Amino acid sequence: MATKTKKLSLIDDSAMGVYQIASYNDRKLKAVYYGLQETWGKTLQAQFQTNWNKARWNDFKTKFATTFGTIENPKYTVEQMIEYSIKHFNKGLEELLEVNKRTWQQRERWKQQETTNF
Repeated sequence: MATKTKKLSLIDDSAMGVYQIASYNDRKLKAVYYGLQETWGKTLQAQFQTNWNKARWNDFKTKFATTFGTIENPKYTVEQMIEYSIKHFNKGLEELLEVNKRTWQQRERWKQQETTNF
């Protein structure tokens, strides 16, 4: 005898109006974008056994934005960027979030060092 499964419908939260929030993945756009950018840049540096200066990073970021769009106007969804990352770097959502977190912490440490050195 076949078992009937009840299909769950998605919750329609449109009645929340101004209190409605974007999906979890949409809220993570910035972190995924920057995590993918950092992963790609670091992978290239490792491949060519070099460390990029600021000008080289800026050139890479410009090309990245040409390919993926900007945070304000992305060309792809979060899901598409994650799929790309999995295919090319074997990093899913959680790994990209971790990369972004680590680089953010590094930037904060650099800021603190700059302020304490003056």
